[in-house]
Amino acid sequence: MPQPNNSQNAHYIEHLGIKALKSSHPGVRRLKRQQQGHSAHGNKVWRSSFVLMDYLSTYPPAPKSRVLDIGCGWGLTGLFLAKQYATEVTGIDIDDSVAPFLALQAEINQCAMAFQARGFETLTSDELSGYQTIIGTDICFWDELTEPLFDLLKLAISAGVERIIIADPGRPPFWDLVDRSAETLDASVVTRRIYEPWKTEKYMLVLQS
Repeated sequence: MPQPNNSQNAHYIEHLGIKALKSSHPGVRRLKRQQQGHSAHGNKVWRSSFVLMDYLSTYPPAPKSRVLDIGCGWGLTGLFLAKQYATEVTGIDIDDSVAPFLALQAEINQCAMAFQARGFETLTSDELSGYQTIIGTDICFWDELTEPLFDLLKLAISAGVERIIIADPGRPPFWDLVDRSAETLDASVVTRRIYEPWKTEKYMLVLQS
């Protein structure tokens, strides 16, 4: 298990052996100047990513396994798994403008993950069957996302995905997803608190096939 390695400088936060870029990083500032902004909230690294990383450091995926990071944003959690556990990670995000930020963060951390600009509702059963683990952070923030996410969970389980973990601060649409998943998919909820790099608590919807 990677040991906590917490440090902060002007441009990144280092935690669990991976660097999360701050908005002050020169590369981030340059990319933001080049773009008109982000359309789907992929404009920074969210704290739920750090909590999910902490959880995955306790319950990691198998080395060399395939991981799908939905709504990956800048890709912090996926890059963490690629670097620390040699997993093959693909990230998808509906906001294609996150791609250069993910690439920059991958370069800084000397690791890589694939990226596709697409929504999770476009994933097919055949595609999902190629992954052992699906992760996501802060992806259930609107009421209209609950139904398609629930459909994705059902499709992924039926396709043979072994584990799905969705981390969230506890928004109402997330709890709606939790209720539906617990009733029909035997899902559970885990509360996880971390103290570094901040003190924060998040919730994770966990499904195991």
